[in-house]
Amino acid sequence: MKIYNKKGLIAGVLWTAAGAFCLYQDAVDAHDFLPQQIKSVVLSLVMLAVGLTCLLRALSKSAIREDRIEELDERNRLVSLKTDSLTRKVMGWARVAAMVAGLLGYLFTENLVFGCLFLFAGLSITLEAVVSIAAAIHYEKRL
Repeated sequence: MKIYNKKGLIAGVLWTAAGAFCLYQDAVDAHDFLPQQIKSVVLSLVMLAVGLTCLLRALSKSAIREDRIEELDERNRLVSLKTDSLTRKVMGWARVAAMVAGLLGYLFTENLVFGCLFLFAGLSITLEAVVSIAAAIHYEKRL
């Protein structure tokens, strides 16, 4: 057997090992609460299925060819770029809303938790701006 996708193989091994470990834990340390036990077993089986699928795709030449064609498809790249852009916009506005909520919460209640919410939301917005500027400088020089 030849390995055609090393990353897929590693992901498959990790998912399979995690699923097998969780299934073993479910068998050894069973919960008294039946719905929790069913949820754990189903989650373990899903993890095993994902791991085995990744392993099989990493060892299949035709599956890797399909993945590469799918990866290089222009429409998929455009959809990915538009999705990432919209996600970034929505999350940016969500962080601004969290920052405003934290500021207002702190001003009205003087609870430090709201101040931390304001601080962390502001820091993440600042970090995003710095990374965006650094990426723009990098791509301006390279392209």
